Amino acid sequence: MIKKEYNTINNFLDDASFKNWALQKNATDINFWDFWIAKNSDRKEIVNKARDLVIGIYFDKKIVDNDKIALEWKKLESKIKAKKIAPKKSVRNFKPLSIAASLLFLISLSYYFMNTTPMVTHKTNFGEILNIKLQDGSNVTLNSNSSLSYYKDESRKVWLTGEAFFQVDKKIVTNAKFWVLTSNLSVEVYGTSFNVNTTKEKTDVFLEEGNIWLKLKNGDDKKMIPGNYISYSADKNKILEEINIFNPTTKTSWKDGSLLFENLSLEKAMEKIERSYGYSIVFKDDKSKKILITGAVPITNIDICIKAIEKSVDVVITKKDNKLFISKK
Repeated sequence: MIKKEYNTINNFLDDASFKNWALQKNATDINFWDFWIAKNSDRKEIVNKARDLVIGIYFDKKIVDNDKIALEWKKLESKIKAKKIAPKKSVRNFKPLSIAASLLFLISLSYYFMNTTPMVTHKTNFGEILNIKLQDGSNVTLNSNSSLSYYKDESRKVWLTGEAFFQVDKKIVTNAKFWVLTSNLSVEVYGTSFNVNTTKEKTDVFLEEGNIWLKLKNGDDKKMIPGNYISYSADKNKILEEINIFNPTTKTSWKDGSLLFENLSLEKAMEKIERSYGYSIVFKDDKSKKILITGAVPITNIDICIKAIEKSVDVVITKKDNKLFISKK
């Protein structure tokens, strides 16, 4: 997508990913075009015109009253019958109806675009955690290098890239669902606490409390109960891991500012450090990868994090050019 030239409206209309962005259908496409538009602000006008053409065929059905439609239809039938008797007269009388229909169409169109709901997006940098209170009362903790998007007036349907912990407010009266959409799957919720971690390769979901349904990209549904952990890849079209977690804090400790390792290999532990801080990890020897680590390190201070790991597993970690080099002492 990034190598294509987008100089005319047709360039945008011919791109399926742009249509997905305009219709808010695919989280990956939404994130790409949000970034592209931010970097190409000089083309904002043509982008908006192309978007309007994509979504312009959808109208609010409540704009035109049903009785009004029925009345206009009867008028049209009368004109058609009259045309058989007096063609010239019916042609002259048909023009006001055409004008009225055109005006009605334009009013409906302007009403639609005046009431298009904007999208709200929250983003975090590496080493940053953000607490978000949604309009429906739900709480979201957004992990580092992540983003959460939703329509301003519809915060019970969100798009996630990265990792977030959700405490969804249950709507007892309306029993309204809450949706979390990622590039791999969607999570259907009524009211519960759960963690979602999504990357390009997979989406991991851990349920802490309540019940949720996963709707996988392959069309399958999966019900989860508290303690369940599922890792699913849409690219591989399969569940990579499905286990029960007996210590929930191993999956959710990050929201309190720390990463908890429980008898985890240093290689796996450093993968979490890489996602949280954005540093590339380089092991200078294979033995260091297999060292087991148990303990907690801070998620918002890389220097303290490095010292804690060095002290815990007796290794040397050198920070250079956005890379962490690890070797045995």
